[in-house]
Amino acid sequence: MKRTYQIALPCLALLALLMQGCTLKTQNLHLDPAIDTTVQPIASDALIGLEVFDARSSTKLGEVGDPNKGMVDVVLDEDFTALVRDRVEEMLQSRGFDVVPGSGAMTRSITVAINSLVLNSVKRPFDFETELGAEVFASATNGDATFDRTYYVRTRKLTAGPPYERHSNELVNDAVSKALSDMVNDDSLMEMLAR
Repeated sequence: MKRTYQIALPCLALLALLMQGCTLKTQNLHLDPAIDTTVQPIASDALIGLEVFDARSSTKLGEVGDPNKGMVDVVLDEDFTALVRDRVEEMLQSRGFDVVPGSGAMTRSITVAINSLVLNSVKRPFDFETELGAEVFASATNGDATFDRTYYVRTRKLTAGPPYERHSNELVNDAVSKALSDMVNDDSLMEMLAR
């Protein structure tokens, strides 16, 4: 009988550790978009001012988990504006622009705002469907000409259980990457700035 307890106690302790490791915790995401430009340069060393803002009303994107067992918050509370600015600057340079920090005195300028990042996760009979919606706004000026456009992207992921932090990170980075790629590859926007 004593031998049974000696074997059972370590097994129970291991099982408790495994179950604790699988529980969901608040997800703190990291935004590091990869912008894809598929078109050729449109300008030749045209000077442009660039500003990037986080215009979201909340750092909370949504909640994930099993409604019957508990939900946890998904948040993006880091200051990602410098990183996003660097990525957009690289892509604008690949389009032929000479990029500097934006100021009111610039003839050509573009302001990029991350307006919204919203995550919805729904438990279905056999899996979880998680969707992330991103809204990125671009406002550009070139002399008297202006151009404003909002780029909307939705990304989805199916998982057997509630999405973990790595899944949520993939969703937010894919969505923001696609929205920023749409912006940089928008010929109407780039042609207006290149004039």
